[in-house]
Amino acid sequence: MKVLASLSILLALLAVSQATAETRSITIGKFTYLGTGTQTRSDGTVIQGVSSYELVFDTGGVTAEPIPFSNAILFVKGSRQGTQSSGFPTITTGNGCGQNDTFPPCDLIFEGGPRSAGFRLAPCALQDNVTQTCISIALQLVSLTGKNFSFLLADGEQFCAFGINNTFVLTKADQSALDPQCNAQGFCKGASAPIVLRAAPPRTCD
Repeated sequence: MKVLASLSILLALLAVSQATAETRSITIGKFTYLGTGTQTRSDGTVIQGVSSYELVFDTGGVTAEPIPFSNAILFVKGSRQGTQSSGFPTITTGNGCGQNDTFPPCDLIFEGGPRSAGFRLAPCALQDNVTQTCISIALQLVSLTGKNFSFLLADGEQFCAFGINNTFVLTKADQSALDPQCNAQGFCKGASAPIVLRAAPPRTCD
């Protein structure tokens, strides 16, 4: 009886250790407000106050295969723009955002500026390109079905992710607006946040 009791305790401990070993979240890239500057179009038109936002995916060593999404949507000061409305029915975290494997890893630039110039997204600075006006910006990733979904991690573990995932770039406690930290020459460090997928209950991906 003592041997059986010890075996039961050992099995229980193993079950607990396996449960706690499950991955709770993964980082799949970075979302950045790059800064605001002047844009010169091909016809010579000069537009002040054009903000750039960057979405970079990097799942190397994290997932076994690229993660597919039906849409990646940016939200800036009440405006929005997604990859679907930009002509991509789906995207992935793989090379060329799933459009062409020979391209580099997925790196998308979105621009915000005056609506009169045809921009869908709002800028994060006034037309002086210096006075910052955004308290936060958001990125929403939507699964192919809009529901929770699963995929394999690089170590073979099945990961269940939420169907809707939100990432926020927020102002710091001592700031009144997002600061891309640009120098006098116009080079900006950017304000960014990691793109994190958190684990959903496994039964919701069945």
